[in-house]
Amino acid sequence: MHEGEPSVVYETRAGDTLPLSATYQAHDLAEEILKANPSLRAGVKGGMRLEIPSLLRDVPVEGRLAMPEDGVRGVYVRGSTAGGHGYVKLLDKMAEHGMNAIVLDTKDTDGVLTYPSKVPLAIEAGATDDAPIADLGRAIRFAHARGIRVIMRVSCFHDEWMQHHKGKEMSIRGKWGGIYPLGWLDPASEMAHEYLIALAKEGMDAGADEIELDYVRYPVIGIKNADFHLDKIGKTKPEVIRDFVHEMHAVTHARGVPLSLDIFGVVAQGKRIDIDGLGQDIALLGPECEALSPMVYPSHYAKGFLGFEVPGNHPELVGIGTKGAVAQLALANDGHGARTAIRPWVQAVSYESPDYGPQYLVQELRSAEENGASGWLMWNPSQDYSSAWAAVPKRANREVASR
Repeated sequence: MHEGEPSVVYETRAGDTLPLSATYQAHDLAEEILKANPSLRAGVKGGMRLEIPSLLRDVPVEGRLAMPEDGVRGVYVRGSTAGGHGYVKLLDKMAEHGMNAIVLDTKDTDGVLTYPSKVPLAIEAGATDDAPIADLGRAIRFAHARGIRVIMRVSCFHDEWMQHHKGKEMSIRGKWGGIYPLGWLDPASEMAHEYLIALAKEGMDAGADEIELDYVRYPVIGIKNADFHLDKIGKTKPEVIRDFVHEMHAVTHARGVPLSLDIFGVVAQGKRIDIDGLGQDIALLGPECEALSPMVYPSHYAKGFLGFEVPGNHPELVGIGTKGAVAQLALANDGHGARTAIRPWVQAVSYESPDYGPQYLVQELRSAEENGASGWLMWNPSQDYSSAWAAVPKRANREVASR
């Protein structure tokens, strides 16, 4: 029970008690308070005692969830989803189907953060002003309560925000010396490295179970007049990317937090023109992280790739890409590569794939697993995972099928 003051309405009480509640959203808790206290509809009176429903029975367990021995099975979650009313329903649905991880967007390619960061540069640049996730730690705890790991996705060098705000000095330069209008940070910029590492530290402080770096590469489109000053620094693009990842890994490893990287599916084919252009060399990156996630979406391969007229209709491309990534990883020369997981991103959306549906998704997952994948991640930017629920059996059904 909670003493009420005449000047304080139930919405304020909801905000005050939210950290102690099993209800995720303050608005939803306010509705529950009103339902539990019908007399509030007549107004708040002095000395009124309120019943606060949905209070936690136990203190939330702090700490991280370990990497699952049977592999990560996860989905991509936007910041707006994690900050909205549907977040808990999504988590419950995942748990029901035996999924064990979300890849939570905390910094996307627009450069805007999805949570109220305290990193000084993010605040000064206004990158955290309209964050949809009110409390990152709380979002993580609600996932943990359902046995779901939180992988914090950070879009590294594709950052459209900083080019126009404080921090623009981190941007790629043009051959004339000014900022190149592409919306990318310079992968060799120490200032950019420090910013990204600060965000990763903040995520780990909030309880993230893993840090996943996306767009950890060079741009390849519209770069005719860009100056990456590689000759000046005496490095190749793959070496620049490797060295940044090594720097980040030193920080995550010291905290006992796995580091994973999203990589282009095409680099799994081992062609130097792609590897050198993007700066993503699996053999170099494997020893610097715990997992590599090749983005082997069938829809993203060009018409005619491997002779396929409509690549998007060939879910087996997931297995082909996975197999290639495993082969490239074997080239790592210090033996560590064998301990790095290949965990592909699979397509969970109908884009450029007329045959997409639950069975298509089943074929993608089977193709990945048969070609060396250690788990998988599903990508759907619209957040419609209805095909996933149909493709992945509920936990009880899976247990029966495995007997």
